[in-house]
Amino acid sequence: MDFLLEPAVAIYTALAVALTVWLGVFIFLWRIDSATRELRRRLDEEAPAEPPAAPQATLETRNGHARETTVVSDKK
Repeated sequence: MDFLLEPAVAIYTALAVALTVWLGVFIFLWRIDSATRELRRRLDEEAPAEPPAAPQATLETRNGHARETTVVSDKK
């Protein structure tokens, strides 16, 4: 195992380690890219044809007196 530490072989050992790390990073990014493309494709297929309804809120005052109900909508 001492032959790996000789100057002539050590540079090739470091090169092999660096290439292995870069190859691992490249494969990792490739897999993430393909997974995100697949998710994007599935989301585009399942996208609703009409936009979602505008959000609505109901505000009620609760002060012990008569209740006022106000419906707020973003429809124009």
